[in-house]
Amino acid sequence: MNVADDESMPAPGAPDPLDVAREGGHELAVGFGSAGPVGGVSPGQAPAPADPAPRRRRRVVLARSLSIAGVLLLAGVGAVLQLTANLGYDQAHTQLATALTKQGDEASNNERVRAVDDESARAADVLLGVTDPALVTDAHRAGLTTARDRAQKASAAAMSLTSARVPEPGTKPSWFWELYARTARLEADSREVSTLTSALGHSSEELGSATSAIGETGLAVVKAAGGLAAQIESDNTPSPNEGVLTLRELSAQLVATTSFDEQVAQGFRDYATTVQQVRDGHVATLAAEAGPLQGARQQIEDFARSLVPGVLLDFQWADRVNDLGGDNGYLSGETRTPIESGQYATILLSNSVAEEWPGDSSRALVAHEAGHAIATKCRSMVDNTDSASAEAWATAWAIGMGFTDPGNGTQAYGSPPDAVVQQAMACR
Repeated sequence: MNVADDESMPAPGAPDPLDVAREGGHELAVGFGSAGPVGGVSPGQAPAPADPAPRRRRRVVLARSLSIAGVLLLAGVGAVLQLTANLGYDQAHTQLATALTKQGDEASNNERVRAVDDESARAADVLLGVTDPALVTDAHRAGLTTARDRAQKASAAAMSLTSARVPEPGTKPSWFWELYARTARLEADSREVSTLTSALGHSSEELGSATSAIGETGLAVVKAAGGLAAQIESDNTPSPNEGVLTLRELSAQLVATTSFDEQVAQGFRDYATTVQQVRDGHVATLAAEAGPLQGARQQIEDFARSLVPGVLLDFQWADRVNDLGGDNGYLSGETRTPIESGQYATILLSNSVAEEWPGDSSRALVAHEAGHAIATKCRSMVDNTDSASAEAWATAWAIGMGFTDPGNGTQAYGSPPDAVVQQAMACR
């Protein structure tokens, strides 16, 4: 053994340096590069646990990343829902607005049609209020009643529809869940409004049909009644001119009418009232002429009317006319005619004319008065504003009709010129 060798050996019985180091419990030498086991772990010793801090940091980052992604995802979904909800709401709102416009137009039209229907029903009531069976027959009354009832029923149904409450779109909500709920409500409202609009359309059709039914029946009633005027007048002669003239005028209006409404119905009611006035006037006239001279008076009136066809005549009888009469030995008469227009006249005769009837003088005097009356048909031939001209005309007309007795006017006014006689003969 060489002492110079680098190796050294402990003396016998000396402690192992490594054992001394372990017993001291210090491992600093190992940590600072002293000889020993790799990693500072002795054989048979378990390795120390790894530091957990890096894994926790990775988990926190991942959790934060997932949270941000979730928020972004939710925000995206919310944005899509909000956009979809807005678009759906706007479309439903537009549909409801359109439906409400159509409903409003149809309701306005329905109200206009209902107003006409109501007027027709009122007009029918006016006709039904006339109780004269000659003017409103049983068949016409039944048809008119049915049509009136139908119109009133249609009007009541229409009023219920036009007074129905219609929904309002309201204020647009903000959040998508509110928008979805309101959209569903708007869509339901649109369907409801469309149904109401359809019902209003059908109602308007029924109102129009009911109005037409009243119009047809009402028009038939007024035309038929108006056509009875001539027969009513004939059946009630004599009757005062005033009522007969009104009867003729109203009859002409009813016969010429082409539609039926309240104005026509009012004209019909006036016509019915006038018909009764003519009847009452006839009864009153006959009562006034009652007595021993009634037969002669009626013959004279019929005779005068036969001379002047188309001229309406009234007659008044008295003991004296122009202070002349039978008690002082006269036959006397006077005729009153309208100055400007109208083919009618009132003839006043003394009772002595009836007492002498059918003598030639009475006949000639009545013909003279008839000449005054017929001048209303030939106004361009005679000047009725001049008394002398008017009397000459009436005398000439009586002569032209073949009445030569001096009662024709020649005794009172003299003979008229032949030219006037020839002219008067053209008036018939």
